[in-house]
Amino acid sequence: MKARAASTTVAVATTIAAAGRLALRRSVKSIKTRSKPLIDPLYELPADVEHLEITSPDGAHIHVMARGQGRPILLIHGITLRGEVWAPQMHLLADRYRMYAMDVRGHGRSTVGADGLGRAAAASDIVAVIESLDLTGVVIVGHSMGGMILMEFIGGHRDVVAERVSGLVFMDTAASGVIAAPIAPLARAVGRVLTNRVQSGGTPLRGLSGDSDFAWLAARLGFGAQPSGRAVEQMRRLQSQALPSTVIASGVDLIDHDGRWALAGTTTPSLVLVGSRDLLTPVRQARKIAQLLPNARLEVIPLAGHQLMQERPREVSALIDEFAAGL
Repeated sequence: MKARAASTTVAVATTIAAAGRLALRRSVKSIKTRSKPLIDPLYELPADVEHLEITSPDGAHIHVMARGQGRPILLIHGITLRGEVWAPQMHLLADRYRMYAMDVRGHGRSTVGADGLGRAAAASDIVAVIESLDLTGVVIVGHSMGGMILMEFIGGHRDVVAERVSGLVFMDTAASGVIAAPIAPLARAVGRVLTNRVQSGGTPLRGLSGDSDFAWLAARLGFGAQPSGRAVEQMRRLQSQALPSTVIASGVDLIDHDGRWALAGTTTPSLVLVGSRDLLTPVRQARKIAQLLPNARLEVIPLAGHQLMQERPREVSALIDEFAAGL
């Protein structure tokens, strides 16, 4: 009887697992095949994008893409991504602005200098880009980790902000509390374990790479209601290209992120954008940022998720345009 019961349990478990895999496969197929003809072409970088290289004081080489003419707008992406994620804005705003999209150090074509990875080193790269390109009146847009790097920049380089920056845009990011304080020690311990695995030749982020169903599902979590399959595919591809060492080190650095003091200390006109369905940095985080900034406006995009620049490229570009034009 016990053998028969065990056999039945195994059969039921196998059936449930198979049904789960089938449901996942169908879900991923639905994600892949959803098209939006009016925005899908925007996910390819314009053919005339210029590729620049800026050297930071610590020797890091920062890759910057540029396009257009007019007031400069500098775009800073989030963790696991690269400047290419701003392709829609490079299409939609370059007729009125000089668009710059940088690869954060360790991401894309940008290297890591002597100061390593993290928000402080990346903030110094922003200074290097602005001063090397002699940008004035620049509007800086930071998404997710890019927004946290932007907070580090405005807190640590107030002279550059005062002289060269006319506006700030914080998109789907957080002022603090990326990891709840009670579990921060555990998160650091996990980070050390993952770092050791990478250094010993392991691949701890293998599930996020490639074209697996899990990788597609992980990418889909960054979006709200019914995103284009092309947008999710772009997210999946960029995530799969990210170096595990960069992702882990950058993630560990974010555990201690606290930009509240920097936000409260700047009067630079600011725009705060967030998707109403952002699961990673929800609306309450955006409201906190807007409350801390002395001169800020908050816009919540209905039904959108964390990847606003991809999911709602025309709305986001219009809001950035309106904001920059009014400075």
